[in-house]
Amino acid sequence: MNAKNLFFELYSASSEDEVGKVISKNSSIFNKSENWRPLGGNENNFGVIENQQSSPIAALIEKVTNSIDALLMKECYENNIDPKSQEAPQTMEEAKQQFFDRSRDWDLPGSRKAQAENIQIVADGPRLTPSLVIYDNGEGQHPKDFENTFLSLLKGNKNEIHFVQGKYNMGGSGAIVFCGKKGFQLIVSKRFDDTGEFGFTLAKKYS
Repeated sequence: MNAKNLFFELYSASSEDEVGKVISKNSSIFNKSENWRPLGGNENNFGVIENQQSSPIAALIEKVTNSIDALLMKECYENNIDPKSQEAPQTMEEAKQQFFDRSRDWDLPGSRKAQAENIQIVADGPRLTPSLVIYDNGEGQHPKDFENTFLSLLKGNKNEIHFVQGKYNMGGSGAIVFCGKKGFQLIVSKRFDDTGEFGFTLAKKYS
């Protein structure tokens, strides 16, 4: 199976049981130990992950917060501003005013709908145990950078960027403990400027 087909099988799986079936079907890929790496490069990372969020609602909010950061980062790059420079906004409010000059109109139905297309939460699968998709039209990441962004912990990559909320590259992993019994998370991304390839990775909880 090629990578594209494998992605669509995983993406179409609406429950962790269905994800398990995809893994079993493709055992030649998922049974190879070299295809799995500890999140953050640390095999003893579960304490860090488990203690991030106290509830699934907080974990979901953190995901949306990351999406907001990604949108602001994209706007910064599209305006040819180094996000770590003095020319970059120094607060989130400044970033909103600088990059979204019509933000005062967000309470109007048309503007609100247009802006909402940039961040979406979509539910699928069983009603009581749905699978959630959190989508954003933000900066995106190259597949080669996944380990230092989506899959990192305590990196502090954004310590010098003042207009974002996430600083330590760990908020997205806090949801793992609330993702069913097996902690599956499918992470998909492509850089916003089309300079690289689309990539994906699957995270899971090892007990």
